[in-house]
Amino acid sequence: MASALDAVLQVAMGRMTADPQERRNVFWLTLAYLFSGTGAALFGGDLWNGFLTQTGFSLARVGWVGSAAGLANAFGLIAFMGLADRLQRRVRTYVICISVTALAPLLTVGVAVIPRVAFPLSALFVTLLLVVIVQALITAIPVMLDYPVLARAAPVGIRGRLFGITTTAYGLLGIGLGWLSAGVLKNVTYPLGYAWCFLAAAAAITLRAASFSRIRELPELAVDGASRSALPFAAIVDVLRLKEFQWLAGPHVVRGLAMSVVTLAVPVGMRHLGLPKHYPGYATSIATLAMVLGGVAVGLIADRWGPASTTLWGDVLYALGMAMVALTGGHPVAFLCLYLLMQFGRFIEDNSVPLGAINIVPAEHLGAFSAARLMILYGSGAIGAPLFGYLADHCDPVIVFGAAACIKALTGLWFCLVFQRKPPTPPRHAEPMGEPEGEA
Repeated sequence: MASALDAVLQVAMGRMTADPQERRNVFWLTLAYLFSGTGAALFGGDLWNGFLTQTGFSLARVGWVGSAAGLANAFGLIAFMGLADRLQRRVRTYVICISVTALAPLLTVGVAVIPRVAFPLSALFVTLLLVVIVQALITAIPVMLDYPVLARAAPVGIRGRLFGITTTAYGLLGIGLGWLSAGVLKNVTYPLGYAWCFLAAAAAITLRAASFSRIRELPELAVDGASRSALPFAAIVDVLRLKEFQWLAGPHVVRGLAMSVVTLAVPVGMRHLGLPKHYPGYATSIATLAMVLGGVAVGLIADRWGPASTTLWGDVLYALGMAMVALTGGHPVAFLCLYLLMQFGRFIEDNSVPLGAINIVPAEHLGAFSAARLMILYGSGAIGAPLFGYLADHCDPVIVFGAAACIKALTGLWFCLVFQRKPPTPPRHAEPMGEPEGEA
């Protein structure tokens, strides 16, 4: 089986890298991201926000649910930061944590199908808060292990294309699943339509863990972690001393604030712009299509342009879409088109920012650094979610999204200046590389 797989990968990725284990890592990472995107499309993002909105929660409460998840993620990243660069069994730990998170959609299905007479809306709200908090705490561990594993599983020279491939894979199935889920939500009575989607998400999350378990770190990229203690405080001190963290902390705060507005786009469309109840499914397809397009774009340009220019270009598109998405006057097609533009820019940024961080931060500090930067990102988003949710309930959405667009444009410029301060590390080996091919 391994030799057959290697033969196929030699044909498919021979120009990308000459190392068989690197090709296998790219393959299994791609498959893991394929299932990760499937799970996120069916239990998260627009479908999750549509579920909360149709359940009867106000936009402010939708924002509070997002805030709880962000704060829990930030707390988890702090609590486990000292372990980020001390763990030796990184892949195994990642797999165990992801497997446990498959329980979250199952629990949500269980409480959603209980009649509201027996389980009032307030009790459901508290239960969902607990589900997202526990899920976010557990997810904090694999989140901070993502980049340490990637930095040890793929050399610098192929990382831009790897990010493009995995992002494309992440959104590949979500396009069709979004349209399928829209049909389910339209034809199956609430909450059973959402229940079927969430059950499928649990299966996809389990397959993601199984795929990730096949990744192997490369001996030539092995580097010891720099953590002095398993306690978070020692790791925090080490990270605060990193000049790379000092450069990137500010733009991550601004990025988190703007990111919290994106989660409100579909609820605002449903509440203020008259989007039909099944449009969260279509929005999911649009978002995942944008993810695929963003992945292709990053795969084509990131290794050539570098993360600085790529991030700036993505954030310009991000800001343009955000500035105009609330100007559609309730026209569903126009809303989805501008939503596509906004999400396209977002996913270019989502790939180019960590790519830039991986290239400039020493590998031995990547676990704690990743935890620290994401803690800032999620914490900022957690503050912004209820704030912008309140504003969306009481103010003109055009003003809210316009202000967020200005913040987003500032973010792109800020990241660009940071990534230009230190050039990317050269590749570790001089294998001849082919031109990017826009992998699907």
